[in-house]
Amino acid sequence: MRKRCLPAIIILLGVFMLLTSCAGRAPDVRDGIRITDMMGREVTVPSDPQSICVLDAFAAPVVVMLGYGDRMPSTINAVSRNLLLQSICPALEDAVVVKTSGTINAETMLELKTDLIIIGDDTYASDEKAKLDTLGVPYIVVKYASMAEQMQAVTLLGQALQNDELAGKYVAYYQSCIDLVSGGVPKTPDKPAVKLYHSVNEAARTDYPGSLCADWIALMDVNNVSLDTQLNITEGKAYATLEQIYNWDPDIIIANESGVADYIFTDSKWQGLRAVIDRQVYQMPIGLSRWGHPTSIETPLAILWLAELLYPDSFDINVTEEMTSFYKDLYGYTITDEEADDIITGYGIRTPKTLPD
Repeated sequence: MRKRCLPAIIILLGVFMLLTSCAGRAPDVRDGIRITDMMGREVTVPSDPQSICVLDAFAAPVVVMLGYGDRMPSTINAVSRNLLLQSICPALEDAVVVKTSGTINAETMLELKTDLIIIGDDTYASDEKAKLDTLGVPYIVVKYASMAEQMQAVTLLGQALQNDELAGKYVAYYQSCIDLVSGGVPKTPDKPAVKLYHSVNEAARTDYPGSLCADWIALMDVNNVSLDTQLNITEGKAYATLEQIYNWDPDIIIANESGVADYIFTDSKWQGLRAVIDRQVYQMPIGLSRWGHPTSIETPLAILWLAELLYPDSFDINVTEEMTSFYKDLYGYTITDEEADDIITGYGIRTPKTLPD
């Protein structure tokens, strides 16, 4: 038992030495804002944070939306690859990546005088939590495995960063998209539901019950084929075998990673699928995130995109106009025609992934 405790002790000792030797010091939050995060923790955060470290792919664009992008000197690799987010907030081009392969660089965070940290529940459940608990810097935990939790997370960050108005605007738009599609999808009980396969990042990675993707796609009244099958789930990611995908033989495939739809169309192993034969494989848009991804800020846009794709006779949705208004109203940013094309086609708006987020 003692041997197993040694790594945690070494981490704690190392962080303690950083706290006593680095120029950075824990912030004074005596006059801060008291909130309850999504782990039920009561946290006092600075009322005017100057150096925010965002270690979560969903929270980063939320912080930018709420007006604090230029106070985010440290973050994760997903932000360093996000060309649209950097166009909206050029200060992020110089942001330092302080979390790679799941490991947090506490020393750099202290050097940057971090006074607020935002993490996801995955980091909270990892061994890295020990570092955060020792730093003396307040941190907020968000989670978002459903549409309701996504809206709750944005509301929470709006409270913490004192921008309830813009957070509320996002939530209201999100709910309006849900209401529109829920009320507009045609009900056809006499016909079998369309079989849909959602490719997440990799061709064979897909949705599983209890995930955000499963939640928003359920609005479409389709048969999300991967939900009723035993999948290989590793670190919150679900993988199917090609044999399983052939057994499902979906009517339609949507892929959220750039280039995956082309791969499915051209790789010989996928050529026998009904969706490939019928040319029903679609690249999803990519903007601040892969639309509808498990960490996507643009889930409401993904809802509209898929509703229009599946039910063009039931919805009169101009997705380009919707996303243009989304970025303008929530980020104060007017996308160019070139950026709009890149987002819709899913190419050119993010640099290739080289490190885990």
